[in-house]
Amino acid sequence: MFTLTNQNNELNSSDSYQMIKDEHLDSIVVSAQVLAGSRILLSSYKQVVFVDCVFYACEFQGVTFDNCIFENCSFQFSHIRRSEFKNCNFEGCTWRATSTTNTIYVDCSLDIDLTSITSVGRNRIQTSDTDASGLNNFNLIAA
Repeated sequence: MFTLTNQNNELNSSDSYQMIKDEHLDSIVVSAQVLAGSRILLSSYKQVVFVDCVFYACEFQGVTFDNCIFENCSFQFSHIRRSEFKNCNFEGCTWRATSTTNTIYVDCSLDIDLTSITSVGRNRIQTSDTDASGLNNFNLIAA
């Protein structure tokens, strides 16, 4: 597996706003990035590890995260809409004034703060159990 680490410790104001659409990242580590006032649309991230990243006043819409890890990330004044998280882990993240709406979380490890904000906004939390035959049985947990 190839892994690319993307690190930036300086915030350049001309680089802080981005319109990201149809971006597809696979098997990389994104470390110490600051994304501010940006829109991320119709993008997919597979096996991406986000470490010490800040998402300030960002909007995620129609974004798919598959087998991703968010470690010590800060979501501030951000909004997650009509997105999907599959088998993702959230460790040590903060969720200041952030919302999630019409978003699906499948087999994710949610921290207590994310669990709290998913309880409103028509989100769905699903878990799958594998039975003795090896088939997955999905259970919907009302959020």
